[in-house]
Amino acid sequence: MAQSYPQTILQNTLHALAKSDAQPSSGADLIKEWQSALKNADGAEEVNKQLTDLYDELLNPSPDAHRVKNFLNHLAGQTQTIARGVEGETGENLTKLADSLRSFAIDINRVGDDSQLAENQTAEGTIYDLYNPADRAQLMFNNTLETLAGGTSAASPEQGAVMVEDWITVVRSDVSTQWLEASLLQLRDALNEGDMRTTERLMRELAGTVQDYANNTPDGPFSTDLTNLATALTSFAGPLS
Repeated sequence: MAQSYPQTILQNTLHALAKSDAQPSSGADLIKEWQSALKNADGAEEVNKQLTDLYDELLNPSPDAHRVKNFLNHLAGQTQTIARGVEGETGENLTKLADSLRSFAIDINRVGDDSQLAENQTAEGTIYDLYNPADRAQLMFNNTLETLAGGTSAASPEQGAVMVEDWITVVRSDVSTQWLEASLLQLRDALNEGDMRTTERLMRELAGTVQDYANNTPDGPFSTDLTNLATALTSFAGPLS
């Protein structure tokens, strides 16, 4: 029964995300079910926190669409990480759930024309609001440089892993940058495991790779951003271990 209960919620969630007329109230009900199923699960604290924040936003009389999208994408990243460690049908369904969460976040306005969620849009969005890969990359550069500038006290390893997951989405969207995915996957896994020594090494290696890429594309649209990112990665990695 302990195994079948989460499986049932998983199937119900996939079904709900596939509906064209999904409402915030339905999402709130599903979140309560997930919280009940995960309350005693080891290592589920960060997921439960995201679920609580999302639940509170959905119950808001005027839910903010961008905040909801952000919570959904963070949950998608966490779900994808969990899925990689689970074999068989459950792992496949978790991967589907991560993809569905991202798709739902991209097309959040389908919650219904009469929903406050569709109407409330803030000026600050996420990469999943942008369809142009170049716009996504620029937003990620801006967000990452701002985060790294705050030092180690400004971001937890979990937040770092989510940001790396966003970068993985960006590099996958362009054939010319897909080769970076392997390094980013290693960095994300090290952050999720709290392995700061490995994280420092991977960040320094990534900084070198990024600087080489900038040097090889001096006239590219992100040459300056790449150089700034390489410098910021090296500076941030210093005190980690």
